[in-house]
Amino acid sequence: MSSSRDPGAQSSERRSTGLLRVPFVRRCQLEFEDGQRASALIVNINVLGAYVAHDVLPRLGRVLWLRFGVPGNVREVALRGVVAWVNRHQDDPVHSLPPGFGVRFAELGDEARQRIETLVDDYVKRQGGR
Repeated sequence: MSSSRDPGAQSSERRSTGLLRVPFVRRCQLEFEDGQRASALIVNINVLGAYVAHDVLPRLGRVLWLRFGVPGNVREVALRGVVAWVNRHQDDPVHSLPPGFGVRFAELGDEARQRIETLVDDYVKRQGGR
């Protein structure tokens, strides 16, 4: 039996609600509330948050600023976020994420949201509109 829902509408809903995480490997800068700074690597992103690969893992709930560039724009995106989960190590390094942590965006302004939605939409288009 086929679904009565429009597949295009389902894809759009996944993108706009943040259920679709897209690969986005990009160097980023972290700045924590206490002034500590670090360079890290974003691995994937959506409008809800990002996964950041880094060997030094912050505690859950730690507030930070995440700064990174996006293709086609000289201005950095700067987002306030909270460490939502920590990934110390996974048994299958080939099929899993590197050590790091998930950041839930706490403040996502209209411009930043639009830029991330554009990243997601561009990825979906390159994948054949899934």
